Amino acid sequence: MKKQLLVFVMLLLTISLFAVWQVGEPITDDYSWTDSNGEYHSIHELTAAGKAILIFWGEDW
Repeated sequence: MKKQLLVFVMLLLTISLFAVWQVGEPITDDYSWTDSNGEYHSIHELTAAGKAILIFWGEDW
């Protein structure tokens, strides 16, 4: 049990080292993209509308 907890804590600490922005830190660059429906989005547009942004890069499941 102690080994599993240690592995979990180490994994959690390692993941946080790769964070680009800290929570609450302003994003100065305006990243934009076109979604699969062909609609344009930008981070500044969405945050100005009061929406939270969660970006995940990974493989589709």
